[in-house]
Amino acid sequence: MTQDLIEALECENETAIVEGFMERYNVSYEEAVDIFTETKKWLWLASKTSEEDTPLFIDKPLLIIDEMWHTFILHTKQYYKFCLQNFRRFVHHQPTPPREKIKAEKELLKNPTKALQRQEERLSRQYSFIYDHLGPETLLKWYEIMAEKYTPEYIKSIKKY
Repeated sequence: MTQDLIEALECENETAIVEGFMERYNVSYEEAVDIFTETKKWLWLASKTSEEDTPLFIDKPLLIIDEMWHTFILHTKQYYKFCLQNFRRFVHHQPTPPREKIKAEKELLKNPTKALQRQEERLSRQYSFIYDHLGPETLLKWYEIMAEKYTPEYIKSIKKY
């Protein structure tokens, strides 16, 4: 791990964010801490994209990280301070607009082979970026271990409200 990644894993008053997540999801403290650690790694990685022009995206395997990111953003002062201290900039959360989702669905119907090829290329770039910056352990954790456990159905089942 690089020094800036090690520093990015530190967060002032982390307990408030972890407990905030636990208020919304039925998970243990240890599980919430683990998800938060992975979220901070995601944010660190996202902060690198402007340097290397590799856009990242949240897909189904990463939904639990996205949910923790939402919780972190709700703690605006901590999130702002975390971003500025670790990345010297604010890492924005930019969901895919509905019109882009509709456009992708239309492209899939019009030319499934081309649309799937484009998606595979996007995934390949993301996997490579994760592998190159965070290593094979993180790639496997996010896209196998966490993906198998935190399916959309499971996330829905542990959501309290």
